[in-house]
Amino acid sequence: MRKLFISLCFSACCSLLAAQTTNPIQEAMANYDYETALMLIDQETPTVPLLYQKGKALKGLGNNLEALSVFQEVVAQDSLNPRAYIEAAECCKSLAKYSEALDYYQNALHINPDNKYARIQYISLLMNMKRYRESLKESNLLAERDSSAYVLHLRAESMGQVYDNTEIMHVIDAYLDIQKRYPNDYLSAAKLGNIYVAGHQYEDAISITEKYRSIDSTNVLVNRINAQAYCLNKDYPKAIERYEQLLQEKDSSFQTCFYAGISYYALEDFYPAHDLLERALKDDNTNINVLYYLGRACSKTSWKEDGVTYLETAVSLAMPSDSVMSRLYVGLADCYKMAFQYTDQANTLLTQYEKYDRQKHKLLYDAAFIYYYYLKDASKAERYLTAYLKTRPKNSKDKVQEVDADGVPIIGEDNRYNAAENWLKDIREKRKKEDFFKGKVDTASVTPIK
Repeated sequence: MRKLFISLCFSACCSLLAAQTTNPIQEAMANYDYETALMLIDQETPTVPLLYQKGKALKGLGNNLEALSVFQEVVAQDSLNPRAYIEAAECCKSLAKYSEALDYYQNALHINPDNKYARIQYISLLMNMKRYRESLKESNLLAERDSSAYVLHLRAESMGQVYDNTEIMHVIDAYLDIQKRYPNDYLSAAKLGNIYVAGHQYEDAISITEKYRSIDSTNVLVNRINAQAYCLNKDYPKAIERYEQLLQEKDSSFQTCFYAGISYYALEDFYPAHDLLERALKDDNTNINVLYYLGRACSKTSWKEDGVTYLETAVSLAMPSDSVMSRLYVGLADCYKMAFQYTDQANTLLTQYEKYDRQKHKLLYDAAFIYYYYLKDASKAERYLTAYLKTRPKNSKDKVQEVDADGVPIIGEDNRYNAAENWLKDIREKRKKEDFFKGKVDTASVTPIK
């Protein structure tokens, strides 16, 4: 009994001593009381461990710029510790300093090439920067010694960005490998399903997602792709069965509402089709396909006038406005000019005028300029100058020349008309001289001899 009493007293004393010697900074950090921790740290002499704590506290409060400065100081004092570089890299990432973050991760890996966390973050950052060939190379190297699902996903995603459709089988094989190793990996099943759907391989998409559903039939992402594949494969009753499950689980995503609506529409069940497509339209009110099917569904129900409105909107969206087309033709004409393709440039200007810019008569003048000076076709230049002059407003010749405050003439449309008139006159006179020397005579202008 006496021994037990002594033992209990000793334990109590040890606990009391431990409580008394607990570092208040560590206690504040453990309780996420970062402001208190920073206040206590500032009262101490700076050391590398304290700088780590300070940087972590600043990060916790969202002050990543100051945290980066602290970790850079740690790097300077503790240059052989990979943790310092990793912490600095994390701060750089949060500040969108991606190139600097890569450098810090590389330094950490130079010190410890086997640091898996740093390697994964480095590859992920390469992918975030769309440097997919580098991320594929790095993930291939990592996959040689680490076949975890996460690493294999990094490799497969990099492949998907590097390889084109002619090499898509390599990407499919990469995801099939993940499925083989990790049958309960839902992400690889979903990725494969999406690839098959994009390639119109709907049976394959159904097969891979049904295989996963035999393990877990509640995964929303896999169920969406599974239902979409049934819909696109025109198995509408099965698609609706899957979509009803998703809708009961409160899935109101655009993909679910849109394809569920199409499935009901295909089975001529127009009222639920209308309701679902209307929900899809709220997420994307300029989607022409949604507007089309919703309009058609309305025409089969009591919302016939709404159907007209939806289809009119779809037609309006499908046909670019004249102002948009005009801007595109301006750009196209300029590109032809820069490429020295003058015939195409002139034709583009004339198409723009005829279809989209009927009031921009200067286009006729510009076309005449191209034909005369670049294509050496005086006949067409004459034709378009004549057409341009026909657009001249009446009595514009009688207008007084406008001048600015310094008396300098203001060049406007009237000046261009005057220039075109003189230019056309010169072309015709030059043509008459050429015809004369070629022996051609204008019989209409010759007075007959009596």
